[in-house]
Amino acid sequence: MATVTYIKETKQHVSAMKAVMRYCQRVDKTTDPKTGVRFVTGLNCNGANSFTEFLATKTAFNKLDGINFYQYVQSFSPRENVTYALAHAIGLEFAAKAWPGYEVQVATHCDAEHIHTHFVINSVSFETGKKYHSDPQSIQSLWDASDKLCLQYGMSVITVRK
Repeated sequence: MATVTYIKETKQHVSAMKAVMRYCQRVDKTTDPKTGVRFVTGLNCNGANSFTEFLATKTAFNKLDGINFYQYVQSFSPRENVTYALAHAIGLEFAAKAWPGYEVQVATHCDAEHIHTHFVINSVSFETGKKYHSDPQSIQSLWDASDKLCLQYGMSVITVRK
């Protein structure tokens, strides 16, 4: 089972976006301690250079103000039989379904009992220049997409949510 959480970022300036992205892709958090494999990827961008690419998209569409990014986390229960690689693969599929047309940094953290993936989403679409808007219904549709993927991979889902 996986949960999806919105991480509210009150500081929305470019340097705050850079700090969040840097945190999410820290080597000590995203590297499998047994294999040394690192789990940082970009959807519609290069994971390692995602900050530069986010900034280029914003600059191209003259949208450097307001909301610059969104952050969500998909967390797996320690009771689920999920590996770092599987969590990351599910995260990439989830990001593709949840934020088509947007650049997304996908970083799976391997340093906690519960495996979890951070998604940092550029607020500006690289395709259209339109800004992404999140509302209370957004989290429900994200949970639904996550649940569908979990079921496809033989995992449980939460049937009652708060």
